[in-house]
Amino acid sequence: MKNVKKELEKPKSLQKLQILFARSNLSRQEKQRYNKKMKGYIGEKEFYNLLKKNLPTNAIILHDLLLESNNSIFQIDNILVHGKTIFSFEVKNFEGEFYIDNGNWYVKATQQEIRNPLHQLKKNDYLLRHLVQQLGYNIPIKSYLVFVNPEFTLYQLPVNLPIILPTQLNRFSQNLNRSFTPPNQGHHQLAKELKNLQITDSPFENITNYNFKQLKKGITCPKCFSLLSRHTLRTLMCGNCDFSEEMKHAILRSVVEFKILFPNKKITTNIIYEWCGKIVSKQTIRKILSENLIIIKTGRYSYYEFRNKADAVNNSNE
Repeated sequence: MKNVKKELEKPKSLQKLQILFARSNLSRQEKQRYNKKMKGYIGEKEFYNLLKKNLPTNAIILHDLLLESNNSIFQIDNILVHGKTIFSFEVKNFEGEFYIDNGNWYVKATQQEIRNPLHQLKKNDYLLRHLVQQLGYNIPIKSYLVFVNPEFTLYQLPVNLPIILPTQLNRFSQNLNRSFTPPNQGHHQLAKELKNLQITDSPFENITNYNFKQLKKGITCPKCFSLLSRHTLRTLMCGNCDFSEEMKHAILRSVVEFKILFPNKKITTNIIYEWCGKIVSKQTIRKILSENLIIIKTGRYSYYEFRNKADAVNNSNE
């Protein structure tokens, strides 16, 4: 399970979109989906870091859980197992001015109605409550809609709604810390069971089809998505934003990207040589792969695998 001291990992669907954003011509709709997902992730990370700052190191926090309950699939941004209560958080990174009128939500500038985010919160609360009870636990659940963007304003907000505004974030997290009760064995067991029920292949991913041949080859800049070029014998540099990176890390990051897009393809020297745009020699790539991955020999051919998931995460760019 995740401890609040660990870094927040990007959802796999966002990682895929980010790689495709740099290596292909996404449609306008796909670019909008990528920007929306990235903005949401930034907001979730901000809230996660706030909890990390204000809660003890032994607090149990689960992030980005995709679960099934009562024949429905639902997603929870953050779950905090806190003393005798489970806190469920739906994090929003909305920006601008909004208002509530007769239970409906509107954009103030255009008066356009938007989907009421409290409806999703209520549905997720019910499904999580049902799932926790099915697992044999009788723990109260409190669900909150959390807005993290300091440029967000909500007018005509009734005082009894489970909403945390940007100006309330620090006080809310500090109150959680003051009332904190260390988790017991039952809390850890519940967290483990929820993690084990995580659905890995999201039916909501809806990413366009792609193949190896059609994607742009080279080592992409993690800052601006341009291609890196050789700078020195051991470093690469982006000609667009001057970002520089050690060659070893750049190649391993590219290997992670390749494996995210093509989980069923073998990692070989030749295919990584082509994937990296042939700007680094096969000999260098073979050396880096041999030193950092496990070599699997099958007769005349060989391929490489990461030792574990943590190695792949550590070599990816957050």
